[in-house]
Amino acid sequence: MKPRPLDPLLQYFAKALLWLPVFFLLWYYLAALCSVPAALLAKIVVNLMFSGLVESLEMNGRQLEVVTSLLVSTEGGRGQVIVTLNPLIYSWNIPVLLALCFAIEEQYFSNLRTFWAVVALLPLHAFGLAAELLVSLAFQLGPEVAGQLSLESWQNEAVALAYQFGYLMLPVIGASSIWLLSQYDMVRRLAGLAND
Repeated sequence: MKPRPLDPLLQYFAKALLWLPVFFLLWYYLAALCSVPAALLAKIVVNLMFSGLVESLEMNGRQLEVVTSLLVSTEGGRGQVIVTLNPLIYSWNIPVLLALCFAIEEQYFSNLRTFWAVVALLPLHAFGLAAELLVSLAFQLGPEVAGQLSLESWQNEAVALAYQFGYLMLPVIGASSIWLLSQYDMVRRLAGLAND
């Protein structure tokens, strides 16, 4: 008796699962490099909202150190506030998106659609980094730092909400939405909505 062929949708997701560890490993070792464009974009966004707040960015391994213009009292006088962020918690969707895209055989390394799909994730990563930076400054580093931001209560609520959205929801929603849009024809075929 001949074995029944796998449903195309199951076959597709099986391929995606096989690609997933490959791209997670690659992403983990290139994480610092992948984080730089999103960090630069986050710096621009934060400085548009709070002029000159972020002075410089430094990658320290896989951690992002944000040097701000805010000052805090120290034993030796006054020092600049430096916030350390982990950009990996916002960019883990890159390997997921790549695995979903590369599970389509025609893609591999020749299709620019996959490249642009990954680029489309960068503003979402920047949003998460910017929101986490503002949450750290507004809530976690004490009243001396928070007072220098001069946020109204509704702005504090907006910052907290943006952080939750950027941390909990945006990575998943972003990767699945961009995959769906960039691979729309294939998704229609897998769902049986298009003629071959």
